[in-house]
Amino acid sequence: MKCHEFQNLISAYLHESIEEARREEFEEHFFQCRKCFLGLKINETMQNKEVRITLEEKPRLFVLKLFKPALVMSSLFLLILFSISLIQQNRQSRRLQEISAFAIPPYIHGELRSIPESDAATEANFSQAMNYLQDRKFRQALDLLEAPPLGGTAFPKVEFFRAICYLGEDEPAKAGEILDAIIRAMDPAYFDEALYYKGFVLLRQGQKEAARTQFEKLAGMLSPMAMKARAMIKKIEEIG
Repeated sequence: MKCHEFQNLISAYLHESIEEARREEFEEHFFQCRKCFLGLKINETMQNKEVRITLEEKPRLFVLKLFKPALVMSSLFLLILFSISLIQQNRQSRRLQEISAFAIPPYIHGELRSIPESDAATEANFSQAMNYLQDRKFRQALDLLEAPPLGGTAFPKVEFFRAICYLGEDEPAKAGEILDAIIRAMDPAYFDEALYYKGFVLLRQGQKEAARTQFEKLAGMLSPMAMKARAMIKKIEEIG
């Protein structure tokens, strides 16, 4: 197939109305002729604008000289931009993952309030759950916290540590629901802790700005955890 024949078939090829026999000749030619291949790609790109680029010998050379360097440079530029953007996103994701690692809240044996002193079994189960938690065995701790006699109770401390276990199991949505309930209840014993760890929930969900806002709430309060919240704000700002 000659180049002028190729030119006359471009429109039919792009609109898929070319005869099958001619299609094979057409495709064989544009894979062998770099100039015609470029012309086809230009037409393909601009067909929605109904702009046709002729491929007669002299205009075709002009088009090649005009468009080929521009196409190569623009493609390279877009590739570089995409690569930089991808690198930045991956770096930010890694940093968010790093700072979303949290310390296990301390537990003092016998601290489970509102449980009658005679209810030794409940206290024993809770203590065992806390032992699992300190060892970062979150699933074993959850099994105890969600089973009788602890499961279904209204003890805020049980709920708080249940949220921590879900956070450790990388189930931030479940942890967030529990922490939100504690925050709404405004229990003075666990309100600050719930605010603080809700920030980690948001980090695990990739919500960097929402997490910063969450830590800022706590940082502005007269709270023993305000300093920790300010430290987290600084880490988030370092990500950029």
